[in-house]
Amino acid sequence: MSGSGFSFVRLALASLGSGFAVLVVSLPVIWAASQVHPWLALAVTVLALVAMIAAIGFVANRVVDKAAEQLREAKRTRPNPGTPSDR
Repeated sequence: MSGSGFSFVRLALASLGSGFAVLVVSLPVIWAASQVHPWLALAVTVLALVAMIAAIGFVANRVVDKAAEQLREAKRTRPNPGTPSDR
């Protein structure tokens, strides 16, 4: 995801996309577990929910950290506004 700056839409899409990817991967596992025993399916479902939350949090942190680093870099390279400029 390259871009010129931070976007809340990009943050939301990336975070929810990662959660959706975990859901897509975990659904066949949940279905297979439900064929074995209902309690096993419940346990796998709870683990899938925890994995979804972890994936959403991980991706959101990466996007925000990247934006913060870009902001720090922009502040470092920007000339100091307190000094007179060359004319």
